[in-house]
Amino acid sequence: MNNFTDFREFKALVFISLLVYFLYAIAEVFVWIAVFDFMYTNDFTDAEMDEAIIRSPVVIGALLFIVGFFNALTAYFVAGYLKGNFVKSAVLTIMVVEMIDLLVVYFLPVDDIVFPVWRNIIFFTVGWGAIVLGAWAACYKRERQAKLS
Repeated sequence: MNNFTDFREFKALVFISLLVYFLYAIAEVFVWIAVFDFMYTNDFTDAEMDEAIIRSPVVIGALLFIVGFFNALTAYFVAGYLKGNFVKSAVLTIMVVEMIDLLVVYFLPVDDIVFPVWRNIIFFTVGWGAIVLGAWAACYKRERQAKLS
C-alpha cells in the first residue's frame, strides 16, 4: 500500500516547520522592536503609528521579506526531506505552515490593528509563492543530483 506520506515524514514536516516558524517569529519580533523604537523616538502619535504600520512600504517590505525568506527556507528543507514530487512537497508544506500560523494566531493575543484585505492577499501570495519556490528548488536539486549519479 502506497501512502501519500508516512508518519516519519509527517513528523519531520511538522518539526522542520515549527523550528523554522520559531526562527521566523524571532526575526519578526526584532523587526517590530525596531519599528516601534523608531516611532517612539520620533514621537509618533497612536494614530500615526497605526497608519505607519498599515501603510509603510518599509514595514510591509521588511515583513514580506521575512515571510518569503522563512517560508522558502521551510519548503526547501521539507522538500529535501520528503520522498516525493514537487506538488506533494509544496502542498504539504503550505498546509502545515498555515495550520501552525492559525494555531499561533488563535492561542496568542492579537493586537487590535485590522489590516486591509489587499495586505493580507499580498502576504498570502508571497508566503505561498515562496513555499512553492523553495519546494521547486529542493526538488530540482534532487533531480539534478539523481541525473548526475
